Amino acid sequence: MRHAQRFVAILIVVAILLASSFVPYSALGQASGTQTIIVLQVGKPSMTVNGVSKLIDVQGTVPVIVEGRTFLPIRAVVEALNGTIAWTAADQKVTIIMGSDVLELFIGKSTARVNGTPMSVDPTNPKVVPFIVGGRTMLPVRFVAERLGGTVAWNDATKAATLTFGSTTTLTALSVTEIAKKVESVVYIEVAFGDGKGASGSGFIISTDGRIVTNYHVIDGAVSGKVVLNDSTTFTDIKVLGWNKEGDLAIIKVAGSGLPAVALGNSDAAQIGEAVVAIGSPLGLQNTVSTGIVSARREGYLQTTAPISHGSSGGALFNMMGEVIGITSAGMEEGANLGFAIPINEVKSLATDRTLTLAQFTAQTSGSVTSSVSVPSLIQPAATTEVDTLKPTFQWTKVATATRYMFWLGKGTTGTEDSKIYSEVVTINSLAVPAGILTDGGTYTWAVAAGNETGWGDWSQDSVFSVKTAGTLGVPEALEPDQEVTVPTLTPTFFWRAVPGATRYTFWLGKGTSGSQDSEVLSDMVTGTSFTLPASILADGGQYTWNVSAGDVSDWGDWGEDQYFTVEVPSGLPVPALLTPLPYATGLSRTGTFTWAPVLGATRYTFWLGKGTSGSQDSQVLNVVVTGTSYTVPTGKLEAGAVYTWNVSAGTATGWGGWTMDRYFKTAP
Repeated sequence: MRHAQRFVAILIVVAILLASSFVPYSALGQASGTQTIIVLQVGKPSMTVNGVSKLIDVQGTVPVIVEGRTFLPIRAVVEALNGTIAWTAADQKVTIIMGSDVLELFIGKSTARVNGTPMSVDPTNPKVVPFIVGGRTMLPVRFVAERLGGTVAWNDATKAATLTFGSTTTLTALSVTEIAKKVESVVYIEVAFGDGKGASGSGFIISTDGRIVTNYHVIDGAVSGKVVLNDSTTFTDIKVLGWNKEGDLAIIKVAGSGLPAVALGNSDAAQIGEAVVAIGSPLGLQNTVSTGIVSARREGYLQTTAPISHGSSGGALFNMMGEVIGITSAGMEEGANLGFAIPINEVKSLATDRTLTLAQFTAQTSGSVTSSVSVPSLIQPAATTEVDTLKPTFQWTKVATATRYMFWLGKGTTGTEDSKIYSEVVTINSLAVPAGILTDGGTYTWAVAAGNETGWGDWSQDSVFSVKTAGTLGVPEALEPDQEVTVPTLTPTFFWRAVPGATRYTFWLGKGTSGSQDSEVLSDMVTGTSFTLPASILADGGQYTWNVSAGDVSDWGDWGEDQYFTVEVPSGLPVPALLTPLPYATGLSRTGTFTWAPVLGATRYTFWLGKGTSGSQDSQVLNVVVTGTSYTVPTGKLEAGAVYTWNVSAGTATGWGGWTMDRYFKTAP
């Protein structure tokens, strides 16, 4: 259903591709022998890469500090290093591939996987976990950078992190004999079609856990197949992770571990006349090595004199440093010394968020495999309608035999795979798209496929809708609980900033971090800018999402940014409820009075105040014990125009309870 509608401009190349081939997706490892220095600063939307300023994110997302660690949308860093990053919605997983290394991080989880091995994101603080903000995945900078072989230097004064990757060591070219040993990373692929016929081609391993690059046409129409390594190890359980039919690219995966992966080079640096080595399986002759040069650079292709025959499609084209710079994809039978390879850099953006069998892949791309799962009918938004919210709920009919649904959303009206902006697998027949995906004035296409344990059915008909919001009301700014904090009570009060013109607000709470409609725990309308949860709503140890939208007498504005928090109730006395000043209050007197609610059974309270927003011990200004529920700061303790953090703990004669959440304020100039 996700049709590819772009056409290759050069007819001779089209003819060549139809006559042979196989092409890839990949993760571009940093070019060996180079050094990349990336500098990013908390609160700034740009970074520098070797001195050149670049936006971190088109939405203006900035690095932030959470739990004392710097987070940012890591895609810009990974791509600056010629790596690949992919999002899998079903698993809430980010996969980073750099050379032969595979790094997997999961939203809300403190354990990552490095080349298949579990590893703590931060051994000193289990609260340091990836999270989503504004539709962007925020990852801990130090953990990712160091796992990818870099170093991180932190400047606390400027809140800047300097990431250094690679070295300036000069590379030594390998011999053809040495490169030929890389046949262990090149695989033979054989597939079977529904009519009983078959075909074969090549591929190469790009990660130790079994990701393999090949050409789309090698697996096009296949219902089963096998992947054979150079040592004759054979895999028959093949999953398709992503593809680009138009670009003749595909990524498949086998259930391997510790597999020999290739190093990926930079095809943009390939020079005409540069020597290359091709490894593939022409005519089924597994892992044949041939040599040549880069004879020309053409739009979308590297032309080479290395022989490329049928079956070599999807094979690897190495430079003399032993790095893959292209995917051998086509050869001209009647033209000696005329072959083509797709540049390795072409595959950087290929999404790998699918996990389909070959039969499921063929069912979705060509419809040649019949599925027993019916096609859902789309209900809302109805076709050609205009919605007035950036966070609409999509709904479709239930399918009796379905246990899951694949939701797909693309920009524009084409419904092509390269227009996709969001996809997710859900178990119910509705889904609320999170904030930050849709934009006012945009036009979008959506579709749904139903599935069960036997596979996926066909896609529904495409449905097109547009977005036009009233735009009269602003979006509330969440104040407390802040993003990714730990809430120490089952009855917290939520605060947000007032929106001019608003007369009412909808407070929304959901379980987990998806922000989807089916995760809803509570939704209530209030007229003020705070909401206190009743008892028995939250569970100790649970993770939740909250959000607020503002309304007036006639309409509602957009939802704010999803805020995530985890509940961890300390043992002993409950924590006090902070009263005044309110969160993020400004213009406070330097001898202000702080108040909190009494705790039943408490005989004393510790009032703590620190400079800045870190809440760390070294920022402490005051730490005093009082018997009442208020404290007035003495003269000379606070500076004018400065930001401070305060919190309170309740105690008895024999011990202390837990601390409240940090609350911030700013003194008058």
